[in-house]
Amino acid sequence: MYKTSDEYKSLVYRPSTRHLLKVYINDVEINEKYILDCKLLQPLFSNDEFTLGTVTSQFVELKLYKQVVPDKVNKVYIESGIADEAIPIGYFNVEEISKEDDYTVKLKLLDNMIKFEFIYDGSTLNYPTTLLSILQDICLKAGVELRFYFFFEQR
Repeated sequence: MYKTSDEYKSLVYRPSTRHLLKVYINDVEINEKYILDCKLLQPLFSNDEFTLGTVTSQFVELKLYKQVVPDKVNKVYIESGIADEAIPIGYFNVEEISKEDDYTVKLKLLDNMIKFEFIYDGSTLNYPTTLLSILQDICLKAGVELRFYFFFEQR
């Protein structure tokens, strides 16, 4: 959860508010005029299987003009928001790039949760250990950056 300003909260649902969508491919911002469509999806129970503790991946379909998509896409980062207040949607991995027509391509993207689909072996840790040490080890082995966000309310 991201802390937003009171102004953001008052403007975000107004029909007249212009929303921003920022897309970065390989750390280069794509000009908004080349972004044709962006659909954020979070398919739950796509395989009719549910386990306690399950976390789903976020899925994005992004349609862009072909000329702005580099030959090799290493990472995609997306932000959304209003005016000068952008909210991170996240980092995404390319699942598929398909040619729509001669001018456009569709990128199917999955967030980093997909990288956690492996059998974890914590036998190299020194026990007893903390949950934080286990989390750090899992993220290191999955190749996912671990970030901590702390929000303090003023009283």
